[in-house]
Amino acid sequence: MEVVGADGTKGGWIAVRLMDGRFEEARFFSYFRDVLETFPKAAVFAVDIPIGLPPRGRRLADQKAKDVLKSRRNSVFFVPPRPALEAPTFKESVRIARGLDSSISQQMYGLRHKIFEVDHLASDRRIVEVHPEVSFWALNERRALKHKKKSWNGLMTRLELLRRAGVELPARLDRIDDAQADDVIDAAAAAWSALRVARGQGGSLPDSPDTDPNGRPVAIWY
Repeated sequence: MEVVGADGTKGGWIAVRLMDGRFEEARFFSYFRDVLETFPKAAVFAVDIPIGLPPRGRRLADQKAKDVLKSRRNSVFFVPPRPALEAPTFKESVRIARGLDSSISQQMYGLRHKIFEVDHLASDRRIVEVHPEVSFWALNERRALKHKKKSWNGLMTRLELLRRAGVELPARLDRIDDAQADDVIDAAAAAWSALRVARGQGGSLPDSPDTDPNGRPVAIWY
């Protein structure tokens, strides 16, 4: 069984492909649609990007993710309403978000192009939303990790959790630079969650998600 995990990086996406639960490759793509076209036989694509934008207020999925991550809760951002992300300037997006009982950060506004890039393709039901820290929480027997990813302890812990799950990353990766190494680890965690979903073993936050206007579950999968 082939599955793919994807994480946004500067200028595009890092995708990790697993075959029968084992690492096969990590590749850079400029556009998310290229990920889908390159791996047409993949059963599930798990991507670290919001899928299902609220018309107003906040998503329950984001709150549930914050609840389970505890000390790492700040790694989860509340997804703003669609009209705020569609605003032409950040200043305007803040005004719109406030009027819709929400808020928006500069970082989230900066992600809007990637969010809409996936949003336009999400009618493909093989695409599911994940969050790497939630995936690592699940890998760690539903316990939040203590150390940040960029620390030595955090890096080693994440690599070991992946290795124990059968996803062992090679010491060197072709065509992947050092600046993208963190994204490879996150994409690998996403791919592990994709495998769980493909096997019917995946869980979601919340357990019983609502759907967006297009009928897609609004959930973070693990």
